[in-house]
Order: sequence, then structure tokens, then C-alpha cells
Amino acid sequence: MTPSIQKIIKNKILENYIEYQFLFVEFQSKFLSGLHTRYQGIENGNLTLYFAKQVHQDILRKKDYDFNCNISKKNFWENHYETNPIQKSITKIAEDTLLPKETTRRKILQLMKQKILNKKNRNIMWMPNEQYKQSYNLVIKEEIEGVAKLISFVCQKLNYSISNEAVMKDLEEKFSFYWFHYLGAQLKYLKLWTKQINDIELVLILLQVSHLSIKKLKNKKLSHENVFTDSSLHKDFISASISATSISQVSNIPRATCVRKLQTLLKLKILAQDKSSKRYYMIPKAISESFISQKITKNIVEIFSDFFFICIRAMNVKT
Repeated sequence: MTPSIQKIIKNKILENYIEYQFLFVEFQSKFLSGLHTRYQGIENGNLTLYFAKQVHQDILRKKDYDFNCNISKKNFWENHYETNPIQKSITKIAEDTLLPKETTRRKILQLMKQKILNKKNRNIMWMPNEQYKQSYNLVIKEEIEGVAKLISFVCQKLNYSISNEAVMKDLEEKFSFYWFHYLGAQLKYLKLWTKQINDIELVLILLQVSHLSIKKLKNKKLSHENVFTDSSLHKDFISASISATSISQVSNIPRATCVRKLQTLLKLKILAQDKSSKRYYMIPKAISESFISQKITKNIVEIFSDFFFICIRAMNVKT
């Protein structure tokens, strides 16, 4: 039986895992850091993504009645203005995001005070103020560039003929379509890590440490299987260390908070600290055990493989 395109994409990523991770980890680090900075915490950011995805879904529904509806990035705020949110209970939102019910209620109130969420027709929706919209446009420009790089990487490994510029153009022209699916992938990613460990900031810190290891391994062209079975790579993990100050600067998490969370990762035996330099590095054993297992990392690849498949199919690329 011929494997599905989704499976082929997943296998290509797993075969070229370190090369892919070099792009993906840097992208996710910027993404999570941005959520933390813009929304005063990743949990707040998670809820904002949840409501933003609903807006894009509402825009796509307009195509049910008007096939020529303009869903481009350029037309986004006009489309946004015309959407009407559906009612969702706090219980339902908490279930969908895996946040505790009272935390969800409190965070939504915080986001409403920040004028990121608001009520329209008595229902809550993502309704940012004008100042936020201007900064959001800049953020989206960078995210589109990052997403385009990842899609182009996958296309290259599949021997599909499409330029990075063409990918970016299509992402902008069918913006709400792609961003509905992109936000869906990111929400699944956050949900997966929330199940694994109830503190997404720990994941953001881990991304900073793992990115250094990946930079050292990048030229070795390792598969996913190699990363988890080749014991000779241990020295590369140990030699890739980083300070709490550097993590704070890159992640935008206050240094004192970074130190506290790094101590948590030390207790979990995921990171170790050099006694003389006080720098932190990944314990090789940690990447093969339950916290960062082969199964979890494969699940993450699968989440984004499905997104890449949707994009590639929509772009009609040629073999």
C-alpha cells in the first residue's frame, strides 16, 4: 500500500530530524517568547490563540456564502470587524486548553483588562485595540516568514517545486485559511506539553538549551532515531551549556523566574549545572526518558506534519 502524503512528510522530517529541528526549535522559541511578552504569560497567550483561531474560523465560514470572499492578510482586520463570536462556556474553554477552570476565568479577565479580549453581542472574542493591531501586523509578518521557511524545507525534502517567495505569497493571500490551521497546530502543541508538564514556561527554557545542542549537531545530518540511540552524541549535549542570564535575554522571562524554573528542571533531572561556570546543559539521559521521549517528539512532528500537508495540498505544488 502506498503511504499517505501525511506519512511521507512525517517520515521525511524524522529522517532529517536535526536539520528540521534547527529551524523548528528557533521558530518555536521566538513564538513562545512572543506569547510570553505580548500577553504577560504563555497561559494568557494560549487563550488568545484559542480565541484568534475562532475568528479565523468565522472568516472562513463567510466563504460558504461568498466563494470570492477575500481572506487575505491585507483584508484581515476588515473581515475581523464583521465576525460575530459564538458563546462558549468557561468550562468548555478550560477543557479545550487543559487550563484549570478558575485559572481560565482569571486569565480571561486579565486579557479583557489588557483590551486584547472583549465582548461583542455579549460573547467573548479576540478584539484587540488599535495600538495592539499595529504591533500584531509586525508579529504576523515575522511568523509568516518563519512558517514559510518550514514549509519550504519540507517541500525541498519532498522534491516539490515551489519557491520560498511563492509560499509566502500564498500564505498572505489565503491568510485566514492557513492561520486557522496554523493556530490549531500551535494549540495542539501547547496542549501536548500541558499534559506532559503543567508549566509551559519550562518548555520555553528547554528550547533555549536544546537549540544550542542542535546547533552543534546540525552538520551531522542525524535522523530522529539517531538522536535517541547514538550514545556518542552525549558529549555534544554536555558541551552545549547556557547561563540563566542568556536564557532570560532570549526568552524574555525575568532572570529570577528563570533561575527558579531552572532549579525545577535540575530537580527533574532534565538539566544539570556545571559547578564552576554555573551554566546549564541537557542531561543526555533525559531525552530518552518519559519527559522528552521518542513518542512525544514524534507526536509533535505529527502535529506539524498534518499542518504542512494541508499547506502543500492547498498550494498545489508540482513534483
